[in-house]
Amino acid sequence: MSFTSLQFWSFFAGFLVLYWMVREKRWQNIILLTVSYIFYGWVEPWLIVMLGGSTVIDYFLAKSIQDSPARKRSFTAISLVLNLGVLAFFKYYDFFSEDLARIAFSLGYQGNIFFTRLLLPAGLSFFTLKKLSYMIDVSRGTLQPTRSLVNFALYISFFPQIIAGPIERPQKLLPQIEAQRTWKVELLYSAWPLILMGLFKKIVIANSISPIIERIFHLEELSILLAVIGALGFTLQIFADFSAYTDISRGVSFLLGFNTSENFKSPYLALTPTDFWNRWHITLSTWLRDYIFFPVRRWLLRKQKQLPTLIVQAAPPIITMLLCGLWHGAGWTYLLWGGMYGILITVYQAIGMGGNWRAKNIVITGISWLVMFGFIVFGWLIFAAPSLAWIIKLFSSPILGSMEQQAVALAGFSLTLVYSLILIVKVLIDRYTNDDSFLRTAYYATATAAIFIYINSSSPDFIYFQF
Repeated sequence: MSFTSLQFWSFFAGFLVLYWMVREKRWQNIILLTVSYIFYGWVEPWLIVMLGGSTVIDYFLAKSIQDSPARKRSFTAISLVLNLGVLAFFKYYDFFSEDLARIAFSLGYQGNIFFTRLLLPAGLSFFTLKKLSYMIDVSRGTLQPTRSLVNFALYISFFPQIIAGPIERPQKLLPQIEAQRTWKVELLYSAWPLILMGLFKKIVIANSISPIIERIFHLEELSILLAVIGALGFTLQIFADFSAYTDISRGVSFLLGFNTSENFKSPYLALTPTDFWNRWHITLSTWLRDYIFFPVRRWLLRKQKQLPTLIVQAAPPIITMLLCGLWHGAGWTYLLWGGMYGILITVYQAIGMGGNWRAKNIVITGISWLVMFGFIVFGWLIFAAPSLAWIIKLFSSPILGSMEQQAVALAGFSLTLVYSLILIVKVLIDRYTNDDSFLRTAYYATATAAIFIYINSSSPDFIYFQF
C-alpha cells in the first residue's frame, strides 16, 4: 500500500480507531505489530516470512549476547553475516549475475540460472540497518536488549518507517514502544501539517516533474544543456519525493503517539559537503557516521604511526561514502556518486572547511553556497544517470543541441523553477509568520485544493522504495 493511495488511508483510519480504543500498551503493540506485518506483506505475502524469521533470529542472538557476554563477538558476527548476506544477495546479485554466467559458460555450464533477476524486497536496506544498529549497540553494551519479542519485532517492522525510513535508532523508538500511550488532540495538530505537505510534495510536485525528468535521463542523445536541466529537475524531484515520504511517515507516527526523527533540514542550503550530509537523509548519515566513519577513523588513528597522514585523514570519509553509494544500489554510478562526496569531504577538510567551519560574512556564504549547490546538482546527475557510459558520452555532447532539445530544456527548467518557488514560499512563511497567520492558512488551503486536482494523475512509487 502506498501512502498516497485511498486504500491506505481507508485501512489506516479503521485501524486507528481500534488502536486507540485499546488502552493497554501491550495490546496496542500487538495490534500495531499485526498491522505492520499486514502493511509490509500486502503485495508480496512471502516478505512476512523473511522479515519475521530474521527478526526472531536477531532477537535470540541479542538475548544470547546479554546472557553469555563472553561469546558476544560470535553472536554479533552471526547477526552481521546473516543480515549483510541477505542484503548483499538480493541487492547485488543482479550486478554480478552476467559475470557469473560468463564464468559458468566458460566452464561448460549451459543453464540460465545466473540470468535470473531478483526483485529487491521492499524496505530491506532500511530495516537491515535498524537491526544492525540494535545488535551492534547491544554488543557494545550501550543498549540493553528488550526481553519482549513483540516490542523488538515492532521496532523492526514499525510500518510508517519500514519501506523508506527514517532509520530510527532503538534508543529513541523502543522506549516509546515500551511506554504507555494515550490519545491527545495535540497529536492531530502535530500530524496534519506533515501529512498535508507530504501529500502535496509527492502528488503535486514530485509526480508532476517526474515524467519530463525521466524522459531526459532515458535519452540516448542529449545536449549538455538538457542534462543540466535534467539534473536540476531531479534535484527538486528527489527532495520533494523523499522528504514527502518522511513527512507522511512522521505524521502517521504522531497519530499513533510516536515522535520520530526528522530526516531533512534544508539540505540545499548547505555550504560544505559535511553540512549537506548533516541535513540530508539525516538518519542514514548518522548511522554511517557512528557505525562506519568513527570505527574506521579510530582504527586508523591507532595505526597512524605506520600510515601516511593522508591515508589516515582521507580513508574514513572516502570509505564511508563509497559504502553509502553501495548501500543505495548495485551500480557504478552509485559508487561514483558516493566516491565524489568522499573526496569532496576530504578536500574541504584539508582546506579548513570541515564540519565546524562557518562563513565569516555574507559574500563568503553566498560563494560557498553556490559552489556547494553546483556539486550537489552534479552529484544528482551522476546518481540519476542510467550508466557510466551515458555520463562519459555526455562530455562529448553538444552544448545546446537541437531546437527540440532546447524546447524540452525550457519546459523542464520552467517546471523546476515554478515548483521550487512554491517550496521556497513555504519555507519563508514558516520562518517569518506565526502558526495562526492568514498566509499559512491560505497556503495549506491552496495545497489541499491542488492535491485533489492532481490526485488522479499518475502516482509512481516513492523514489527511495527502490533502495
